[in-house]
Amino acid sequence: MTTTRPSGSSDADSASPGTATTSAGAPPPAGGSGGGFGALLRSAGTAGSNVKSTLLPIAFLIILVIFFSTQTANFLQVSTLYTVAREAAVVLVVAVGLTFVILMGSIDLSVGSTVTLAGLVTAKTAQTYDWGTAFVAGIVSGVIIGVVNGLLFAYAKVPSFLATLGTSLAIDGLAQWYTGGRPVQIVDPFMLSVSRDSVLGNLPNIALWALIIWIVLSVLGANTRFGRYSYAIGGGEVVSGLAGIPVRRMKFYVMIVVSTLAAIAGLLLSLRIGAATPDMGSSLTLDAIAAVVMGGTALTGGVGGVHRTILGVLVITTLGVGLDAMVVPPYMQSIIQGAVVVLAVALTLDRSKLKILK
Repeated sequence: MTTTRPSGSSDADSASPGTATTSAGAPPPAGGSGGGFGALLRSAGTAGSNVKSTLLPIAFLIILVIFFSTQTANFLQVSTLYTVAREAAVVLVVAVGLTFVILMGSIDLSVGSTVTLAGLVTAKTAQTYDWGTAFVAGIVSGVIIGVVNGLLFAYAKVPSFLATLGTSLAIDGLAQWYTGGRPVQIVDPFMLSVSRDSVLGNLPNIALWALIIWIVLSVLGANTRFGRYSYAIGGGEVVSGLAGIPVRRMKFYVMIVVSTLAAIAGLLLSLRIGAATPDMGSSLTLDAIAAVVMGGTALTGGVGGVHRTILGVLVITTLGVGLDAMVVPPYMQSIIQGAVVVLAVALTLDRSKLKILK
């Protein structure tokens, strides 16, 4: 990783933002130092890694489409494409936010629980208040969870794995208490139309919202300090701090972003199915992590990007839709999806960045 120290900065958390760049797949290319033959070799290695992490998900996707097309007569048709788009929407929104956390070399295990709680809060609020209040309440619930996660992770210095695992359990308990363990229906026609109807051909609205969020966050990740700092912290947290990047503040902000997006995903999901249930987000944590890693963002941090995550989401969703079309039992689907996740991590992990394997 190459960093440029901003002029006049002395404190990592209070200094004015400078420029921090990282190699190994980050959008802002490192430049200005380390020329010569060695730099050329490193550049070639990085390019090879990028090609590998980009082509592998595409190859997986093509193989899955060919396989399911040969196994089911009605898989390769336009309606299947819309089904994949509808099913991929919620995973994409969750995975987009999670990508920033993983880029920093951290993790958020509470996104599935946040999806559930935000959906329940939206549905419960809609029973008493108007749709606008319900939407705000659902999203604010995610912001609050993000603030708690951010304080624990960035300022109390609890490892992200433990902090978000703990909040995940607490959120699940809160959701059960809030609804008595019962699903909450949504009957407002306008609210349901936000996810169910189509304003762009036959493309479901929920897929359109997810695409808009993905595009906005991809631009944010590639062209703003927020995105570049996420890469830099994942590439080398200590060096990033010395370079003037506000590491603790960035961790705090990123945890809020990922929880807010998870809340939006919960809102969209509850509107799509017309109800919120106490376990509706339970499988999304694993699916989102798998999609991010399969899209080429390394769990070690500093490599990948939001723009790649959509590839992983399409692979995960196509796998699920294809297994459903083949009428594979749910327990067998879990086994297959778990095996695919392990295989994807093994293939996409950049082992050259690992000095110690824990």
